[in-house]
Amino acid sequence: MTAGRIAAYVATGTLAYAAALIATFPAPWFAHAIGRISEQTLLLRNPAGTTWSGSGHLFVRQRSGEMLDLGMLRWDSSPFETLAGKLVADLTLGDSAKAVRLELSPAGTTVRGLNLELPGRILEIVAPGLGALGPQGKILIRSENLRFDANSILGLAEVEWRPVQLARAQGLELGSHVARLRGGGRKIDIEFGTIEGPLRLSGGGTWARDSGLIVSGTIVHGEDRLGTMTPFLKGVCNEYRPGHCAFRITHQPAKGT
Repeated sequence: MTAGRIAAYVATGTLAYAAALIATFPAPWFAHAIGRISEQTLLLRNPAGTTWSGSGHLFVRQRSGEMLDLGMLRWDSSPFETLAGKLVADLTLGDSAKAVRLELSPAGTTVRGLNLELPGRILEIVAPGLGALGPQGKILIRSENLRFDANSILGLAEVEWRPVQLARAQGLELGSHVARLRGGGRKIDIEFGTIEGPLRLSGGGTWARDSGLIVSGTIVHGEDRLGTMTPFLKGVCNEYRPGHCAFRITHQPAKGT
């Protein structure tokens, strides 16, 4: 047997041993990584299994400090992909039947087949101005392909609010609406639309790491026969005239982020 073949066997055996060793890292390593990458915004409790195949209960930290329950997170990945210089993992959250494919590499992060259902309260994180209204209902996030790196976001996504429910508007039918997102580099362009219901939403804006969230638009409704919609819209709109509400939401990023 030649020295080269011996060296090849040794190298192969070493890689196989390393892969087996990595595959047995306990799940708390994965929980620690989630907290570090998200800057402690996400918290994985009661992790079980290994770094490469396991589960845990996922929470997100609200701006108030309260932890919002997102459901059970399950993951499954291959340590052999890691040895090749990237991490590929299939993630499922809550009752979702379809896994999201996550690909991590030094060049960036790619998310494929995104299809998540989240509680409406998560909107308080991205649009703190909604916090006083008490967002409820369900948020549906869908995208076929998103790519992130240090300076850009590329891809298309839709964020649906089905139905729009607010703690300050109990009993009002506000319909279901959608925000269509287009990542074109350093900013995300946003366009609003209506799926169904008595209110027609239009407008949009942008989100960027440096400038934060800036959106504006209009809400149009028909005749308020019961006189219940008008008082609410007068209280939350920047400008209101009969049947027409103009709004503007801005959120500047904290300094140093």
